[in-house]
Amino acid sequence: MALGFETLWPLVWGLDLALAGACALDVARTPRPDRLAIDRAIPETVGLSRPFERRIELGLPRARNLSFRLFEAFPPDFEVQARSVDGRAEPPLADDPSGGPDLGRLDGEGRACAVRTYRGRRRGPFAFGDVRLRLRGPLGLIWRQRRLFGSQPIAVEPALPNLRRTLSLAASDRWHDLGVRHLWRRGGETEFESLREYVRGDDVRRVDWKAFARRGKPIVRDYQVERGQELVLLVDRGRRMRAATGGGRHRNWTKLDWALDAALELAAVALSKSDRVGAAVFSRGLDVFVSPAKGARQLVRLSRALFAQEPTSDDGDLGHALRELAARHRRRATVVVLSDVADPLSVERQRTALSRASRRHRVVFAALDDPDLRALAEGSPAPAAERAAALELVHDRRRGLRRLSSSGARVLDALPAEAAAPLLTAWLEERRG
Repeated sequence: MALGFETLWPLVWGLDLALAGACALDVARTPRPDRLAIDRAIPETVGLSRPFERRIELGLPRARNLSFRLFEAFPPDFEVQARSVDGRAEPPLADDPSGGPDLGRLDGEGRACAVRTYRGRRRGPFAFGDVRLRLRGPLGLIWRQRRLFGSQPIAVEPALPNLRRTLSLAASDRWHDLGVRHLWRRGGETEFESLREYVRGDDVRRVDWKAFARRGKPIVRDYQVERGQELVLLVDRGRRMRAATGGGRHRNWTKLDWALDAALELAAVALSKSDRVGAAVFSRGLDVFVSPAKGARQLVRLSRALFAQEPTSDDGDLGHALRELAARHRRRATVVVLSDVADPLSVERQRTALSRASRRHRVVFAALDDPDLRALAEGSPAPAAERAAALELVHDRRRGLRRLSSSGARVLDALPAEAAAPLLTAWLEERRG
């Protein structure tokens, strides 16, 4: 028997040598991954919860028809929506926090493109990190791997999903389509401003029939509202704004996310009407302040100043913030506060702060409710003790709203996701009243 094994040794050694030679050949024909030209493209800014694409292009003529795997370091607050598998968009692997690698094959020219879809779940500045690239040899016997070091910044900003539609409807004075309750003007109509083409949904009573006859197409009159007013947006980032209130793709949105979205949407409309718009974010005092200004660039300045703000663990001090605002901005303005009703022990201080500010400015206080708490109080299935606690909190909040309404400020009660329309209504009425 031993003699039989001894006769096989030459064959075993021959097979080993052949395998070693094949592996050496595979290594020789597989270039080092760091020799590939790699170009990663990601947007500089993306909207919160909005999907976006990352593209990585690979290229090296010597690497024709080789399989590859791409692993990428990305921020933990990002979610993989789709990964690239042989040029197709495939769902991420459910049991892999990274979503799984991108898989593909370099073409006959040694080129490939891997497109991956992400979604940012939190606002702020982030960065994509290193890329790990694995190349499989043409014989399929070896993998060559390298970590390619690099960092690329990306900013997740408020999404503003309805901004384009809002600006379009506001430009044609179709406020009712934006949820604005009513729109009135002193003396009926304001001064005539210009003529423009009819847009579906315009009031037919504003059609200029003489211009229609001359041009052969419907023409409507635009009327000028007061211009050159000032709007200051004051956003609370205290403890009350930490509550998560979204559902679906907005499930990670906090009250602060909705507040910033509504504030920037209102700012865009006001800027389109030639108003001067400024903004501030407060906790114990003013953490950010952007002086009022006009022009399209002002919306960019506001967005860049506000996008990285996160809720704190302390209650926002509205009185301190309004006093600091009065010191920084002395001109009369419409001040829109986005916050919520304070607890019963603090609501009187909140009322006093609004009352003092109302002597100098036109003040709108938007109280952003908690939709889960409201649903629980209105009969959502829950244990009796939880529902009783919710009813008590809702009762305290209503008493607080009534108390704040006596301050001289205009007080709104809205759900965070529905705040934009009431804010537009209040701003228009303050602006035109």
